Amino acid sequence: MTRVGWVLTALTAALIAALIAWFMRSIEWVEVEVPTPARGEAARDRFYVAKQLARRLGASVSTVHDLERLPPAGATLVIGSRRWSMFPGREAALRRWIDAGGHLVILQSAWSADGNTPRWVPMRSAPLRRDGPAGAASRPAAAASDAADIEAFLALLGRGGPCDDFVEPDWIDPAFGAARRYRLCGEAIRVLHSGAPTWLLRGSEGAVAVRVGYGRGDITANALDGSFDNRALVRDDGVLAFAAMLQLRDGDTVWFFDQETRARLLTLLWDEGAPALLLSGAAILLLLWRSGTRFGPLIADAAKARRSVGEQVRRTAAFIAAGGGAALHRASVRALEEEARRSIAGYANLLGARERAAAIARTTREDAAALGAAMSPLQRPDRHRLAMAIARLERARRALLPDRRRSSRRPPSSDPSPS
Repeated sequence: MTRVGWVLTALTAALIAALIAWFMRSIEWVEVEVPTPARGEAARDRFYVAKQLARRLGASVSTVHDLERLPPAGATLVIGSRRWSMFPGREAALRRWIDAGGHLVILQSAWSADGNTPRWVPMRSAPLRRDGPAGAASRPAAAASDAADIEAFLALLGRGGPCDDFVEPDWIDPAFGAARRYRLCGEAIRVLHSGAPTWLLRGSEGAVAVRVGYGRGDITANALDGSFDNRALVRDDGVLAFAAMLQLRDGDTVWFFDQETRARLLTLLWDEGAPALLLSGAAILLLLWRSGTRFGPLIADAAKARRSVGEQVRRTAAFIAAGGGAALHRASVRALEEEARRSIAGYANLLGARERAAAIARTTREDAAALGAAMSPLQRPDRHRLAMAIARLERARRALLPDRRRSSRRPPSSDPSPS
C-alpha cells in the first residue's frame, strides 16, 4: 500500500471514531417500563380484572352473553354493551327486574350511541364541555398541557386513559363511611344530572357516576368510559370506585354482560336436528354413489350359450304360428341376399329376381325355379308353404357360408315335408 493509501485509511478510521464518540455523548439511555401484554382470557375480556375482584370480595360472578333471562331478584347486573336492547321486550323486562329489587350498573355509552339516558331512567346526561371556564380555571395552561402529554403517553403505552380526581359530595351518603376523593382513570363522555341521587362522584366538569332509586332497586350509571377496563381498574383508586359503584358485599350475586353472542348456525342445527342432518347426509351420499361412475356394470352379464338347432326351429315355428309370418319371410330373403353379395362375385350388379335366384342356385346346387319362388313374396301363404319357403331360404344361406363352401359338397337334399 502506498503512503497516500495509508493516509486515507487513517483519516477514515478517525472520522468513524469521532462519529461514535459524538453519538454516545448526544444520546441518553433511560429505562422505560413497558407493560406485559395480556394473555388468554385477560386479553379477550376487558372485564376480566373486575370479575376476579368481585370474586375476591366474596361475590358470586357469572358471565352472560345474552339477556334472554335476567339475574335473580336482589342481584347486580353490569352492562357494557349497547346490544343489550337489540330485541323487543328486553327493555321492559329490565325495568320490571329493577323495580322488583335489582341493582343495575351500566356504562353510560351502553344506553345509546350518543350516551343519552332513556326517558324512564330518573336521571339525565349532557355533553361534556371540555373547554369550559371551570376547566380552564382549575389548572394553569402549562400544567394542563404537561398533564395532557403525560396522559396521552400513558394511553399509548396501554396503561389506561387519562386520570383525574373525583369526589363524593358531603350531602350524600358515602360508600365507605366518610366522603373521600378517588383518583380514577378513564375518559368522561357525559355529565350526569339527577334530582335525588343516592350516591354520586363529581369531577371538575360535573358528575360522572350517579346512582338513583327505581322502585325497590336502583340504577348506577358510569360515564367514565374505560374505568372498568382491566388496566384502568388496577390503577390508583379504581378498585375502590368499582366496589362503590357495584355496592359489593360478601355473598352478592353479580352478572356481567358485555357482548351479545349467539350459537353458530351449524352448531345450532347440529344440536337441534342431528338425526335429520345424518339422514340427509346419508341420502345425499347414496344418491352420489348411485349416479357415480362404476368400474363394472350394474348387473352381471349373463353367461353366453349357443342356442341349439332344435330350439331355433321351435322358436321359429312358434313365431310363425303366432302371426302371419310375412315379416320372418322378408327377413330370411334379406339375410340370403346379404350373404350372396358377400359370397358371389358380381351379385350386386344383377337386377332381375330370376338372375339372382339362378346365381344363388348355381352356387348352392339348389333348384333355381324353386329358390326363385321361395324368394318371391308369397300370395296368401299358408303355414305349410311358408315353412317350406323359409326352410329353403335358410338352407341356401347356410350353403353360401364360407366354411360350408370349403367343406365337401353334398348332394342337394329334398324339401322338408311337414310332420
